[in-house]
Amino acid sequence: MKKENALWRRKHVLERLGLHTHASRSAWSHALAHAIVSDAWDHQWQRNAGGTHARYPLRTNGEHYNLAEAVENPRVGHTRWQRHVDMVLAGERTPHAIVPVAVDPDAKPNRGAKGWLPLVLDGHVEFGDDGEVWFCVGRANWL
Repeated sequence: MKKENALWRRKHVLERLGLHTHASRSAWSHALAHAIVSDAWDHQWQRNAGGTHARYPLRTNGEHYNLAEAVENPRVGHTRWQRHVDMVLAGERTPHAIVPVAVDPDAKPNRGAKGWLPLVLDGHVEFGDDGEVWFCVGRANWL
């Protein structure tokens, strides 16, 4: 089996990044000393022409990661995610992403992850024309 096809538990991916404390199931993003690591669902990535991960929404005006929605209807995961996006935008941390694979990518609401790809994506943020914030991949690191 190819390394990139074997799914890992999230805690093992995070341990490889230096996070050795428990990450709650409601945590979609994780603060490290130098970085914010976001859980970025495999099926929600925009892909490049070669099919690899290219960019992921961190803050949108639509259904996912909507700042106004997070303020109006605060939930632990949404609030933490938006606070972490603010830290990245302020230059306090660098952005990274880990990639959960959904049990059923078409399910609404999401039914959880089968596991995480043994992959860490490094990159930077860019702003869309409509004010949305995107994580853009600079380098993919297989664990």
